[in-house]
Amino acid sequence: MSSNDHAWRSPALSTSADAAVRSYRQGIAALIAGAPHSQRALEQALTADSGFALAHVGLAVARFAHGERFEPPPLSTLQMSRAEQHHAEIVEALCRGDRGHAADLRREHLLEYPADLLVVWAPNLHPRSTR
Repeated sequence: MSSNDHAWRSPALSTSADAAVRSYRQGIAALIAGAPHSQRALEQALTADSGFALAHVGLAVARFAHGERFEPPPLSTLQMSRAEQHHAEIVEALCRGDRGHAADLRREHLLEYPADLLVVWAPNLHPRSTR
């Protein structure tokens, strides 16, 4: 087996805008760390590329994590890879409370993309109370 067989891959990002990628990665890292600026960074990713599907998903999760109602983004109009579609489906199932379905999807997805940080972290997602 070559060393590439064990590569920790994440889904390719459907944007060519470097600023969008940087802001997305900063936003996801901030979300996972519980930092308050996650939404701002993900909004900046969308400013750089309004069609960046995973930035839409990340922003919906960041808002949910901060106590807002989960609103799935309108992804049907965006160009998405199969991996990004799975990513979005997993996140939506988790945020909607369908943990069993999400766990099945997540297990399959992470066999192929073990470095998809939001999907790895998502089961720890608990919305913060806004009260």
